[in-house]
Amino acid sequence: MDKLVDVLIIGSGIAGQRAALEAILHSDKVTILSKLPVMDSHSIAATGGINSAFSTTDSNFDHFADTIKGSDYLADQDAVHKLVDGSNDEIFFLEQIGVNFDKNDDLFVSAKLGGAKFARSLNSSNEIGLVIMNKLSKAIDNSNVSVLENWQVLDLIVKDNRCFGVIALNTNTFELCEFRSHATILATGPAGFLYRNTTNSNVCTGDGFAFAYRAGALLKDMEFIQFHPTSILGSNVLVTERSRSVGAKLFNNRGERFMKKYAPDNFELAPRDIVTRSIINEINNGFGFYDNQYGNYVELSFLDIDTDVIDEKLSDVKKLALSSSNIDICNSPLKVIPAQHYMMGGIMINIDCQTSIDGLYAAGECSCSSVHGANRLGGNSLIECLVFGKIAGNRASNYNATNNSFIFDMFSSYSLLVKNLLESNKSPNIDSISNKLRTLMTSNVGICRDKQSLNEAINTIQSLKHKFDDSSIYKISNIDICNYFELLNMLDISEIIAVSSLTREESRGSHYRLDFPLRDDDRWLKHILINKSINGPNISIEKVVINDLEPASRKY
Repeated sequence: MDKLVDVLIIGSGIAGQRAALEAILHSDKVTILSKLPVMDSHSIAATGGINSAFSTTDSNFDHFADTIKGSDYLADQDAVHKLVDGSNDEIFFLEQIGVNFDKNDDLFVSAKLGGAKFARSLNSSNEIGLVIMNKLSKAIDNSNVSVLENWQVLDLIVKDNRCFGVIALNTNTFELCEFRSHATILATGPAGFLYRNTTNSNVCTGDGFAFAYRAGALLKDMEFIQFHPTSILGSNVLVTERSRSVGAKLFNNRGERFMKKYAPDNFELAPRDIVTRSIINEINNGFGFYDNQYGNYVELSFLDIDTDVIDEKLSDVKKLALSSSNIDICNSPLKVIPAQHYMMGGIMINIDCQTSIDGLYAAGECSCSSVHGANRLGGNSLIECLVFGKIAGNRASNYNATNNSFIFDMFSSYSLLVKNLLESNKSPNIDSISNKLRTLMTSNVGICRDKQSLNEAINTIQSLKHKFDDSSIYKISNIDICNYFELLNMLDISEIIAVSSLTREESRGSHYRLDFPLRDDDRWLKHILINKSINGPNISIEKVVINDLEPASRKY
């Protein structure tokens, strides 16, 4: 096992694997460290599609313009150009490694998702994430990239604002190792498990965000949390946006297709932030349905869609509804409610995927090049992982590294910590603290926020952190050790999200302040950056990059 490599990649999802395949073209030693088996990555859950402008009516500029408008004009326009200009090449790359996209003859079949002017979301048998992951994994297997599974990274090794690798724990053997690298890429994915109602899995604990923050890196736009409009009530299993593209409709308890009030041109295919707030507004006005076990919801009806069309285009949704809710969508509507889905903010990177720490790069959902701004359009996340994963792999493999030979003191301190955790006779209730945190984030830092709820959240998070620091764990199972370090990460990132949300005194995209309900370009057409100081989270401001499209009203 090589513990000194040219490029070390943390995370084995689509962004991490794409970075590795690019890096190995320029470097001799590339290693992926994965918390999970590769095919358990959250990337396999993506089913909605991947955006790229291939139709004769569409163009890269249309894709660019839709993304900027969808972002509520907070996306950095140089980064969005980089995204859309690289999208076609990445689709061709996927075809070269064996991804079979849905086609009619030689033409791509595409769907029109929310906020898009044209149909540009490509798919592969409604399993686009799984198919891409399978083909990337096979390409990795046929390369010289080394993949090490079941390694929990604890922190980055950083000295004088330069990253030299990571400290990681093997969750099968409890072996603690120092992995050194000339360059490191964080591709650790989402942080959705901070919320109780989330479409993310329980491994999405914001690890990469927290590593970077504790190491001194800048994080960006952390207040922007996307809630997907349609998750199944109770389970929060995602009902893909492709459903509404095919023709599924939202109804309130008065039988009204209520989206016509909020987005008269696009209805259910308005951007996600608009549909989500519309659902919550209907419920708050008393027009939602009520379930005795799970509370309020609205209905997503497929009844106007021909059965043959459902079987052809939504067979996965039909199967999902039967297995999770025992509902046949051909005959009955689904009970749906918004659930946390995606992080628009993350570790600040430039268009070359470099963070504010030398030798440290990031790509995918844990990063923020600000291609999504205040709201992500469906279909843009997978293409972001590929375009910026490739860039990260290229730049990291060409990083001009200096000497890695000096001795670090982090290993001994973490070795002692792990030893104490395993041997201690004290045990905080990790599940209890985690549940309190997730409930708090959902209630106070969720779809609708205000000064009071955010201050309460910050105070409670700080109290939970103090309570957690005063205790240690005694159970010796690898799951308990993992949960211990994951909860540390969740507490740090939750505080950052709450502080950033309190700072932004306007409503924009996914960030809705009840006490500041309007967008305020004069004061807040800017990014909020946050980094760690001895006094806690430190706030700074950065201008939005505006090159081509000036901010305008956002109507759908």
